Amino acid sequence: MLAAFVAGLLPFAMPWDAPPPPPEKAELVLTHPQPPDPSPEGSVIDLPAARELPENWRSSKAASAKKKENAGMSGLRASGSGQFCREQFYALRTELRDQSVVVVDLRQEPHAFLDGAAVSWGPPDIVGNDRRASEVECIEQAWLQHLVAGKFTTVTEYAAGAFADTKQWWPIALKLDIREAATEQRYVAEAHWGYFRVAAPDTAIPRDQDIDRFVALVRDLDEGLWMHFHCDTGGNRTSMFLTLYDMMRNYVRASRSDIIARQRKLGGIDLLAGPHKAERTEFLRRFFNYCWQCGPLFRRSWSSWNRAQLRNGG
Repeated sequence: MLAAFVAGLLPFAMPWDAPPPPPEKAELVLTHPQPPDPSPEGSVIDLPAARELPENWRSSKAASAKKKENAGMSGLRASGSGQFCREQFYALRTELRDQSVVVVDLRQEPHAFLDGAAVSWGPPDIVGNDRRASEVECIEQAWLQHLVAGKFTTVTEYAAGAFADTKQWWPIALKLDIREAATEQRYVAEAHWGYFRVAAPDTAIPRDQDIDRFVALVRDLDEGLWMHFHCDTGGNRTSMFLTLYDMMRNYVRASRSDIIARQRKLGGIDLLAGPHKAERTEFLRRFFNYCWQCGPLFRRSWSSWNRAQLRNGG
């Protein structure tokens, strides 16, 4: 199985003969050491870069409270981004230093940290869309134990384009000496923040069981806490769950269209565009109706409500 990692800025100079060096945002592919049995299907790693906020960082604080379409945003207390490495996590902690934070990790693909680099396993078509959070966490632990025992690994390829496009991978040789391996949950716990994992599919709408767990989290959450959502790039999954969270908190203050639009303007993707437009439009319509009928206490689960609506043709 192949493994790969997203290299932001390499933190050191390297001599390059052939092939030429990868571009700044290239993904590097690992093939050694071989993964344990069962295989976690390879990896993607983000090397430690400058201490800056993660890719696609955005915060509800950036929304203008003076605009009518942003009603409720001033009290949302939420942010989103792509995956962070250690240095970016330090920047995130600095940015949110006055907040009590819960990190909502939306990645279904297993991931962890090697000497501060964020490592994750993919590509998505290999990882699949049916893993539970507990299953993913077991894979992460097994892979970390294997890497720590092996002490080092070697990058053998990089992808100049999309990670899933294996035809665009090119050879390279970069040895990494592994001194520390840690899960994201450990990093978050050491910062005295909360951590919540949802093994969410990347492009598909969230599964009912994942929404049930998320609704239960928000229902029991102190509204004074800050929620930080992240996936791989901060695109599909982060935009979706920030929108769901905004709906749960602000369905009486803002319209469904305003909530979807303002999350896009804040820095997310357009959930109502692209090949999944119809599916997402219907799902968000139903979830907004669920908020109106079951909020603010949300004692009824999403899956129970949704099944009843489908039976009744709603």
